[in-house]
Amino acid sequence: MIYTVVSPHASLARNKITEILKQLAIAPENMNAYDMQEVKVQEALFDVSSAGFLTDKKVVLIKNPYFLTGTPFKGPEHDIEKLFIYIGNPSPENHLIIYAPYEKLDERKKVVKELKKNSSYIKVDSPNEFNLTEYIKNELATQGVTASPIVINEFIQRTKGDVDRLMIELNKIKAFFSDNLTRELTVATLADLVPVTLEDNVFLLTEALTSKDQRRAYQIFSDLMLQKEEPIKLIVMIANQFRLLKQVQTLATNGLSEKDIASRLAVHPFRIKLARQQAGKFTPTELDNRLKQLASIDIQVKTGLIDAELALELLILG
Repeated sequence: MIYTVVSPHASLARNKITEILKQLAIAPENMNAYDMQEVKVQEALFDVSSAGFLTDKKVVLIKNPYFLTGTPFKGPEHDIEKLFIYIGNPSPENHLIIYAPYEKLDERKKVVKELKKNSSYIKVDSPNEFNLTEYIKNELATQGVTASPIVINEFIQRTKGDVDRLMIELNKIKAFFSDNLTRELTVATLADLVPVTLEDNVFLLTEALTSKDQRRAYQIFSDLMLQKEEPIKLIVMIANQFRLLKQVQTLATNGLSEKDIASRLAVHPFRIKLARQQAGKFTPTELDNRLKQLASIDIQVKTGLIDAELALELLILG
């Protein structure tokens, strides 16, 4: 049997491969992995065509099959014809799993068409926000832990909807509750377990500025100063965030979807979604003026006309 697992999310793909191994009743130690960026595909095919050692059946995992995409990569000399032949006549005892960590494969290629036709082709799509919320809720429930919609939304915000980071943090939360009598995930506990990064804080500061929430903005600013963050660095990061808002606003006005904008700017789709919400609070002229203001502040700080921390404080108190 041949399985083709396509997903840019390593954590989701790992879960799917684990499911396949359970279905086949094969232990992980009976799976041999080959990285196509380092090893020729014919070596993996030789392995999957050979009898297992001390076992009736085994699994061979092919990772990073870049030759299934349209992206060029200088790697080993793969004999794709042998892969094509194997797909048409796979081993009756052993199993082949092809894990492609990409958004999609090049469906114009003959070998990709053959895999779609003659393998169990599994496309693991990025979950939307609703599915992500339900997934988190269900995973916490396996530990008998509850969390309000507000807490779950805060969790998604803190991980920026990045599925792989979210899975790592979720495992950390589950491990915490395995040794804890408390069975409710609160905002306070979440804050301790999933710390906010500097980038997250700058995003929250920008969000407070776009919402004209001076008190919240000043609190975030004060916390960052206590953490000894460089004010000039923060000014640059805030300017970059507003530049993103302008780009998203312009592209959305031109009719591009959030997915297309994310692809065009090479930015995570969840971040684009949040940026679009923030950009909606400004007219194009207002965003232009804010960018000019930030550029002016940057020049004044770098030429010594104003202290960076004071400039940032004045920007917030605006």
